[in-house]
Amino acid sequence: MTHLRIVIVAGFALCACEGPAGPQGPKGDPGTPGNSGEGGPPGPTGDAGPPGPAGCDGLAAGQTAGLMAQLTVSAPANGMFFVAGERPELVIHLTDHCGRVWQPARLGTANLYVAGPRDAHETRTASKLLNCITDRTAADRQHHTIYLASPHLADPSQNNLSTDADGTIHFRLSAITDEMAGTYTAGVWAKSTDELDQVFELVDFQIGTADVDDYISGPQASSTCYACHKGPLSGKSYEAHIFPGFSPFGNYALDALPIADCKLCHNADGYSLNPLVRKVHAVHRGEHLLNPGAAHPDYGLGADPTAAEFTDVAFPSMPNGEKDCVACHATDSWKAEPRRLSCGTCHDSVFFDTGTLQPPRVLGQPTGGPCTQDAQCSGLGALASCNTTTGLCQRAQHPIQSDDDQCATCHPADGTPTVTTMPVAAAHEIYQRTRTRGLRLLEVALSGGSGPSGTFRVGDVPTLTFKLTDAAGTVITDLRTNAALSPNLLVGGPTDDRQRVIGNPVPMKTQGTLSFDASSGHYNYTFPGPIPAGALQPFNSTAPARASNRDGTYTAWLYVNETISVGATQVRDDANALIDFKLGADQPLQPRQVIAQVACDSCHVRVQAHGGTRQAAEGCSICHTQGALDRAVGARGLSCMASAQCPGAAAGWEACQDTNGDGIADTCVITVDPTPGASIDFSQMIHAIHLARVRDGFAERANLVDPGHLSFVGFRNTLLSFAEVLFPMDIRNCSKCHVDVGGTCSASAPCGIGQECVGGTCRNRAWHAPSTRVCLSCHDADDSFGHAALMTYTDPVSGSVIETCEVCHGRGADFSVAKVHDIASPYRPPYPRKKE
Repeated sequence: MTHLRIVIVAGFALCACEGPAGPQGPKGDPGTPGNSGEGGPPGPTGDAGPPGPAGCDGLAAGQTAGLMAQLTVSAPANGMFFVAGERPELVIHLTDHCGRVWQPARLGTANLYVAGPRDAHETRTASKLLNCITDRTAADRQHHTIYLASPHLADPSQNNLSTDADGTIHFRLSAITDEMAGTYTAGVWAKSTDELDQVFELVDFQIGTADVDDYISGPQASSTCYACHKGPLSGKSYEAHIFPGFSPFGNYALDALPIADCKLCHNADGYSLNPLVRKVHAVHRGEHLLNPGAAHPDYGLGADPTAAEFTDVAFPSMPNGEKDCVACHATDSWKAEPRRLSCGTCHDSVFFDTGTLQPPRVLGQPTGGPCTQDAQCSGLGALASCNTTTGLCQRAQHPIQSDDDQCATCHPADGTPTVTTMPVAAAHEIYQRTRTRGLRLLEVALSGGSGPSGTFRVGDVPTLTFKLTDAAGTVITDLRTNAALSPNLLVGGPTDDRQRVIGNPVPMKTQGTLSFDASSGHYNYTFPGPIPAGALQPFNSTAPARASNRDGTYTAWLYVNETISVGATQVRDDANALIDFKLGADQPLQPRQVIAQVACDSCHVRVQAHGGTRQAAEGCSICHTQGALDRAVGARGLSCMASAQCPGAAAGWEACQDTNGDGIADTCVITVDPTPGASIDFSQMIHAIHLARVRDGFAERANLVDPGHLSFVGFRNTLLSFAEVLFPMDIRNCSKCHVDVGGTCSASAPCGIGQECVGGTCRNRAWHAPSTRVCLSCHDADDSFGHAALMTYTDPVSGSVIETCEVCHGRGADFSVAKVHDIASPYRPPYPRKKE
């Protein structure tokens, strides 16, 4: 132990009183400098630091040596395409981020693939060119591919593989013989031994033709798959292989370049037994498959037990989901070339070899009620029959087809359905796009503000001016008299803390004054009353409404619907306009730009809700405000004569009651809230929905139906379950929805709410702000709720609630939102797609 000696020198005054101060004495001579002390003995040698990555220096914590691949192919003799007898040569460079060579033997994986041509039904591993074995029972599993570290060649005498002294790898393909003409792709998949670093590099070459085949998902760099599956923060594409499982970090490189890399294994004769068309169609139709993974000898496929793992997937295109083939297909191959494989993998109950549907497809009751004979079902198709046990029409048969030659006979690409034909385009028709006029709202403006520069004040009665046209630009003049057209209005604000101010919504034909000026083609609408001093109460809430509408930017949402009947089906056309206006102070407008329509539509094509009546995602928070809840006790649903007719009666939360005082039960009414405390606050609801499948469900623990899983009571007391919904990428890619709007900005021209001016450009920083309200919608375990409660302080004087989230999770803090959601540096694998 080291001892510290402290020496204290004390002086004592000997006189009892102090006399006057004497004159200052002369300055003394400077003292002699003391000698420097001797240096101490050298300290002990410190412990050795951890070893750095092999071959690379200067890496920061969490960084790896990196893995890059470069793949090139030799030029054909004619400069355009290879012909029979030629041997294309592939040149491969595998390096770390310092440029040092990785030898395949030092890597965990280094595989070479070649496949082509690109047609979904013709693509197959070019096994003869690769000189690979095709025995799926091979002990080393090296079939339909080449392991570059230890190649298992079908004919070793060909000596396809060689390595230069600098580590450059050459693989000379075998001579071209009878390969089909078209575009071929070679790919190198490599992983480090710890699997943190992965790469999949591709190169294309032509055989027999200079015409380049297209991928059905469009050019590789802009694949339609990326619209839903590519994470902007991680830079990764999220399909089946990125999730941890077979590999502890997920084989993310296999998903990097869809569908180009997928087809190298998933083809008509590839490493996988299942071609890509079967995998993709089955996964994206998941919840509507009728016989998932069943063997289909009719088109040469065995059972696929993995298909059942994706029956919780719903295709997100709105409306009509997986009928929207063009959401993925950049070409018209989906309708121009019907084949048993491509059609059968969605319509998976059809067995073409036996001419049966297993199970039959249920078509519903005929118009006159339950059926008793086949003739009653003829209106539902030539092959419709009656299931006399259920009284429902069904389709249980399909003409036997031994090949694809006759598919287009009954299923041409286009045309009008007949008794014997159903064109593919007609079967997949989305009426909302094809049978509507395409309503447009143009030249929308708001006037009537009594403040400076037209600023509105409480008490002002605004006038809304707009033009309504169809997609061709023809002005629609009968909005007031056409019963199929319905104009509606909502107002909310301010944009930094929206609450509903006007509307439930307001039906503009019956409330306010709507007129048409034929000379200008404009409609004028005067609000039904003045702008109120306070907000309306949040939906289904007992919380007090905001008493004062403070200064800020408010939003009027005008939307017009048109209802169109196509047979027994009704669809809605829709036009939306959001008009921001100043209330109170004459300050720059700041629209709400937390999320963007383009972000929602990238997956949903045209996001919509409430039966298709509302299609402006930026306006949802006008009604779905803080404090708003789903339908609760007392809410009315379907008409009834007995409780047994109420959907919620069996679960004990709904009963048939007398609602008009005549003593006769007439309406289903909620008697016990089945989803207590279910928030429909947009910021909470939308996060919870997109992560619903893997949430912990603490907030839903008291649900009467499916406790612990996300559900809401919606229109007419319909119980809506979102338990199976999952964002099609890692939800930590916050900027997928919270996008930058760009554009210039300054102190005098600020960005919208949710954006921040960074270097003169508007950047989305909404997701950087921590709050209990939002964070608990994803982080919804019991300990998360406990943590948030402990970190929230109620001021004993004002009673205001103070959240302390910023202390630990604010910008620059140790656990800032940006750091917690950083999944790229270093790479963090996604959570499992199934709740463990």
